[in-house]
Amino acid sequence: MRRRLLSKPSIIGIAVVLVAAGVGAFFFTRGAAATASYRTGVATLGTVTQTVSLSGNLAPDGETDLDFAGAGKVTAVNVQSGQAVAAGQVLATQDPTTVDASLTQAEATLASAQANLTQAEAGTSASNLVQAEAQVSSSYVSYQNAVTSLADTKAVNAQMVAQSYSAYTTAQASATAAGCTASDTTPPCPQDEAAVTQAYQAWQAAEVKSTQANDQAQGQVNSDKVQWQNAKSSLAALGSTSTTTAAQIAVAQSQVQIDEVNLSSAQAAVAAATLKASTGGTVEEVNLTTGQQISSGGTGGASSASGTATHAIVIITPGVFEVTGSVSDALVNEIAVGQTAQVVAAGSSTAVAGKVTSVAEAATVTSGVATFPVTVVLSGANPALRPGMSASVSVVINQVVGVITVPTSAVHTTGAGSTVTLFVNGKPVPTPVTVGASDATLTQILTGVKVGDQVVIATITSTIPSSTTGTGRSLTGGGFGGGGFGGGGGGGVRAGG
Repeated sequence: MRRRLLSKPSIIGIAVVLVAAGVGAFFFTRGAAATASYRTGVATLGTVTQTVSLSGNLAPDGETDLDFAGAGKVTAVNVQSGQAVAAGQVLATQDPTTVDASLTQAEATLASAQANLTQAEAGTSASNLVQAEAQVSSSYVSYQNAVTSLADTKAVNAQMVAQSYSAYTTAQASATAAGCTASDTTPPCPQDEAAVTQAYQAWQAAEVKSTQANDQAQGQVNSDKVQWQNAKSSLAALGSTSTTTAAQIAVAQSQVQIDEVNLSSAQAAVAAATLKASTGGTVEEVNLTTGQQISSGGTGGASSASGTATHAIVIITPGVFEVTGSVSDALVNEIAVGQTAQVVAAGSSTAVAGKVTSVAEAATVTSGVATFPVTVVLSGANPALRPGMSASVSVVINQVVGVITVPTSAVHTTGAGSTVTLFVNGKPVPTPVTVGASDATLTQILTGVKVGDQVVIATITSTIPSSTTGTGRSLTGGGFGGGGFGGGGGGGVRAGG
């Protein structure tokens, strides 16, 4: 196929056109004047707030766990789950027989110790010996009378329980002879079953009454025995010496102090036999039933599915929440208990104030990444929130108030330090500065800038078209920031070219 070759005059003509086009482009870019303008802000007194963010889910807070202090039988449960209670309200009671006996004995022991101290401080005399001997005789008679009374009480109670039990077995035998079952409605079965139930309840009541009476009688025996033994000790001490030494007085004083502590403990045990609400709220759990025997103090006497002991009664304060999130090991040292926080729950645009209540001492390591749980308790009651809601938290780790600030976007930091471009007499002037605290919006300036100075936030360059280049424009320079500062106007400066 034959090519068509251009003639030499044609090549020269094309070259001329290309050269002319190149020269036009040069004058398009070089011949047009370019103007640079600046977006500025003003250095003002402001507040810089530095925060650490975390997230988690809302969980109820303000839980109060209540338990009986000692072992014993539950005599009444006065509340149920979901019930509102007030502070001081009686929730449940425990059989006080054992603790009452302990209190009586503690009172008697203290009285004896106080008498010994008084005697030691007064010194030994013939009259003191006579009084001590009389006290021994009197206390021994009281003790023997208490022992006799205990035996009589046990005998009477045993007979009472036996009679009630016999009545129960008789009623049960009558129902069995009639061929009655628990669900049989054929006469006389309903009447027989009612008689059996009534007799059983009478038997149980007799056992409870018998136990209480026996315990009270035994407590009296214990108390009288202690007084008798103390009286004998006092008499022996008086007979061993005719004078009382300072050491003996000190021992007597020490014994009084010990017995006072024991009395306080016994009084506390009596008070603890009545379980009261320490604060108002809503009953969340009741793990007690009337008649239940609590085997040890400090628990509700039951166990959860995991095998751990439950509490007798649990009260919560509605609307009080906490949220636990995690922070990295690089930030955990920035957070401390007591710092304030802002919590925003999912679906809400309103932040709720809170406070950091705990920071984990040990990290939770997952796939080699260490994080530390941080718990924040929300302030006040927030009934609009619900347990389980996701929430974002901003913990305030540092805040400076009333300091010189500029928009963070106006600060430029390199290895050599930080600078801010001031706008002075229509010209940008780079100025070294010393910065302090900063957040996403504002940066504190320690030196180099004063209140009222204009600072450059961004540079805007616009190519101005000539009469022959059409309407082409171009923008260069920094982004538009300002952190809430109003634009300070533009200072027009001719670009080189």
